[in-house]
Amino acid sequence: MYTSSYNKPYYYVGSSIQLTSRISSHRYLVINWDKCKKIGSPIFYRFVRKYDWLKFKLGVLEYVDLSNSTRAEEKKKILLHREQYYLDNINPSLNICKIANSPLGVKRNKIFSTNLSVSRKGRKHKSYIRFSIIPKIITNKTRVLLSERVRGVRVKVFDQSNNLISQFPNMKAAANYLSVNPSTISNIFKTGKSYDNLIYKFEVKDIKIRVYNSNKKLVNILDNLKKASLFYNVPSTTMYRYIKSGKIYKDKYYFVSGKDY
Repeated sequence: MYTSSYNKPYYYVGSSIQLTSRISSHRYLVINWDKCKKIGSPIFYRFVRKYDWLKFKLGVLEYVDLSNSTRAEEKKKILLHREQYYLDNINPSLNICKIANSPLGVKRNKIFSTNLSVSRKGRKHKSYIRFSIIPKIITNKTRVLLSERVRGVRVKVFDQSNNLISQFPNMKAAANYLSVNPSTISNIFKTGKSYDNLIYKFEVKDIKIRVYNSNKKLVNILDNLKKASLFYNVPSTTMYRYIKSGKIYKDKYYFVSGKDY
């Protein structure tokens, strides 16, 4: 909340599972607003940049009990429901969106419409949407190829006493749990700097394929399953099957994914 010289209060309402992480995220986006203009709350951030954080008062409207909720999506849904309650009753002037976690109802000016039109000029757009009653079938080969497209990064979050708070299979899951933008977790991963009182440790998943001969001696290491498949002229699905089973391929090679044999 900010109170002007005319005693007119200005409010901004938000919700978060981790309050310290959300505040740190807001501070980071305010400082780096020139680079992150597509993220966050523009009216609120411009206001903070004009009057400074020291002019604002932070208060907790309600602590929500989430102990009975285990899934991150369920926790977020509960928080958004309570956030909507305060948006409806307070009608905060610094919230550009009046519907929690949704841009519905936001009025855009002519400049926005003009810029959007210019950015879309020359693009081809479908004039209809075609629906298919034929179910989409994803083969094992497709699943293997999709899994090789992105290297996953596991995330572990600790408190200041180095006690493990939680761990996540990827950065997006960590961002959802902490109610921050995934780019915030990505920036911590790249820079090594935390924006809150938490400690983040990252582990890049090893997707290299190690090849051993029949005597279980390491003979080759390739970057991923696709490259190993091409190098040994073995279908990726076949190689994946032998990796899972641990069996020798044609009495010549053992294919191992991840850590050493």
